[in-house]
This record gives sequence, structure tokens and C-alpha cells, in this order.
Amino acid sequence: MFKKSLVLGGTLLLLAASNSFAYRPLTTEDAGVAGKGVAQAEVSWDNIKWKNSDKEDIYLLVPIYGLTENLELSVEIPYHYHKPSSDPSEEGTGDINIVAKYILVPGGTESPAFAVKGVVKMDNGDYDRGLGSGDKDYSIVAALSETVGQLTGHAQIGYTWTGDKKDKRLDMTLYGAALDYALSDFIHILAEVTAERHPERLEHENPLIALTGITYKVSDSLVVDAAYRWGLNDSVRFTSTTVGASITY
Repeated sequence: MFKKSLVLGGTLLLLAASNSFAYRPLTTEDAGVAGKGVAQAEVSWDNIKWKNSDKEDIYLLVPIYGLTENLELSVEIPYHYHKPSSDPSEEGTGDINIVAKYILVPGGTESPAFAVKGVVKMDNGDYDRGLGSGDKDYSIVAALSETVGQLTGHAQIGYTWTGDKKDKRLDMTLYGAALDYALSDFIHILAEVTAERHPERLEHENPLIALTGITYKVSDSLVVDAAYRWGLNDSVRFTSTTVGASITY
């Protein structure tokens, strides 16, 4: 049961935005891409505390490359450390996401930016050790972004087709809304709420997760961030603290 909960928790955290991450530390997708020939990387650490006193750390590496001005490809590689209070600890690489995002409308003064994203979640994580779901999943997400003065808003809607060879999981509809307020050229304050249909067939309440965070622009090539996530209803049985960095080469 514990290992199944770990897989579910990782799914809720890493697939909340289909769940490839948007720009850190948000999970709500934004309608922006790296740009032609631009290479980027996102690195992060999530510390998860479960209500039953179990703990988990997830380290995530996301290399990103802009194939064109409108199209970027990325790969999300998580590494898990499971620290149950009563069972042996486990660690290893989790399920990898392969992501493509395309800008359909660049946005401007008359309309918001609009992008679509496709995600393939692989089944490479060891299911028996709680490191993966044991199935491939496929997601599609639509995202809107709009900036007015110092405030930028993002909204997404998506759908995930979940594999059910290991566990009989439901497909998930994904939602998200986020705000990014520029306190200065260097410091931004962020907030978001994300939701999805619960993948467990016996759960009747859908997860609703809130985030508040901050980013600091160290230079044109480095942005660091920190955020805290918590559940807004009883179906979310963990809290999470995340810190990370976004690097442009």
C-alpha cells in the first residue's frame, strides 16, 4: 500500500501539469518556449512530507532545447528517495517524461499567447519499488498566457490517458491557473491552484493543490526559485517544499 501511495504522490506532483513542469516553480503550463537554438536546463529538489509521517525526496533534471522559434523539446528525469517510517528506504530513477511544446499564437497587445503541449510518460521506473506507475501515459495540454503591467496570468486545461496494466487507474482531466507578479526586475511572487480528476477509482474527491513561491533573477542566464505546495482538500495527503534553478546556456 505504501509503494502504491508513493507512485500516486509522484503522479500528482509530477503530472499535475500533464505534468511536465512550466517555468519553475509553477506546474501550470505557460505559453512560452525557449526559442530557436536556445538550450536550457531546470534542476530542482522536492521534499515531500506525508500525513502518515513518511517522507520522500525527488530530484528533477529537465534539459530543454528550442528546435524552432515556436517549438521546444524537453526531457524530465526524476530521481526518487523514498523514506517510509516503517518500511525499508528505496531510491532510483522514476518514470521519465518526453515533452514537446508548440506556440500556436505568440501573443501580443491584442491577444494572449496560446500553446499546446504533448507528453509521453515512460514506464522505466521500477513499479515494485514504488519508483514508477508501471505503465506509459499520454497527455495533451493547452495553455494561455497574458501579461498586463507587472502581472502575468497563466491558465491550462489538459487530459492524460493513463495506462492500467499494473493498477486500474482512471484517465485524468487537468486544470490549472497561476499568477506571476513582478515586484522588481529581479524578484517575482507566484501563486497557483491546480486540480485533476483523481486517478484512483475508489477516490471520490479530486485533488486540489495550491502553491505559493518566489523567483530571483541572479543574471540573464540564471534564475533561482523556492515554493511550498499544500492540499486544499483531504484527497491531498502530503505537503511539499521545492527549490530549484533555471539555467540558459
